[in-house]
Amino acid sequence: MFRRQWLAVAAVVSAIALALMVSAPFMAPYGTFTGLDGSAANIEHGWLGHGPAGLAYLIGDVFCHQQEARSFILNGSQMPVCIRDTGILVGLVAGFCACWLMDRRMSDRRTAVAGVLLVALMAAEWMVDGRIGDMPWVRFASGIAGGLGAAMFLSWMLYRDTESDNPW
Repeated sequence: MFRRQWLAVAAVVSAIALALMVSAPFMAPYGTFTGLDGSAANIEHGWLGHGPAGLAYLIGDVFCHQQEARSFILNGSQMPVCIRDTGILVGLVAGFCACWLMDRRMSDRRTAVAGVLLVALMAAEWMVDGRIGDMPWVRFASGIAGGLGAAMFLSWMLYRDTESDNPW
């Protein structure tokens, strides 16, 4: 598959994941999914019987802490993933679309450096989160930055010159 097609596939997969996470609270009656607080990498709730919404919340249960206080509330239910993870998905969609549009410029190592810096910005926000008070929109914005950075770095990995002795 050609490089642009891989970027298109990554953008579509990210967009489907984002759409699933945003629509999941609306696939069940008002207020169905609340109090899901847990820890990442643990399936702490039963999701069978919830259809596609159950799949979204299962994915959230595996990859996110699902703290209600740190999640957007839609249709009276918390989203399957937290605010930062929602931002990451938004950033991935936007980043892969932007990289698809920029195409050939993705092989420039500055793309990789910018991507790493954006992910580092998200990591820095995560490290100080809670020490400076609850700021959900800062958490969301840093997630978007991290998603953009991840998309940029992954796109650079796809486009970089692997024939050269010096990959940088």
